[in-house]
Amino acid sequence: MIRTYETDHYVFHYLKDSLAERDIPQIAEGQERCFDRICELINIAYSKKIGYWFYNSPQLLGNAFFDGALCNGVSITNAQDDDIGKVVSLSGEKEDSFVVEPYSIHAVYEERIKCIGPHEDTHVLAAQLFEPSSAFLCEGLAMMMDGSWWGIKNKLWARYYKETGEFVQIPKLINSSEEEFYGLEDRITYPVAGAWTEYMFQTFGKVNYMRFYCGNGTSQMAIAVFGKSMPQICREFEEWLSELPFSEEQRRKIEKRMGK
Repeated sequence: MIRTYETDHYVFHYLKDSLAERDIPQIAEGQERCFDRICELINIAYSKKIGYWFYNSPQLLGNAFFDGALCNGVSITNAQDDDIGKVVSLSGEKEDSFVVEPYSIHAVYEERIKCIGPHEDTHVLAAQLFEPSSAFLCEGLAMMMDGSWWGIKNKLWARYYKETGEFVQIPKLINSSEEEFYGLEDRITYPVAGAWTEYMFQTFGKVNYMRFYCGNGTSQMAIAVFGKSMPQICREFEEWLSELPFSEEQRRKIEKRMGK
């Protein structure tokens, strides 16, 4: 049986007797804080309520949206999304079915995986301004709001990949198609995208960066907004990464999270 919990900016949905039901007051409080932080960052006022649906496992969410492929979270960011109108189920049973609506979030919440925080919310809210064709830009904004990947700061991952030679050049990532971007290893692309976006915000300010973002992140927009070419910006970003303090302890922590 599906239960609901409503706040100022969300309507949360979850199964009766689930972990999400037990934790929903704390979840709701945390997401409201995320909502305020995101809206302040991207300078947006959003009056509609976001539907947030919690699944008990990656398998159930994968069955609902990806033909069984495991998934921890997905956001429906525009009114033309192919999944809108699709009938899915929180439990896999007919009685827990519902119709997918625009501007909604679908996430796993269980003992091991708790897909909450600002990431999917950033996708939904930023899409009210503009949704770039570049998945790198979209994920970069969401990852900057997260601040970390697997509990380690995005910029430290990017620094590590620079040293190991696994770093993927930013122009390639920005210009990748959605299929190409998501076909690369997310352990590399996601934190690198977050680190680059953090650098851009710090260097050029949020107003200028969001102008660039809403201009689809093109080379022409970079020159118009920042007065610098994308190759120059990317070189300076890599120099910034190389100058970050990076200890042997931090390296070991990253490699441990990777199972090395």
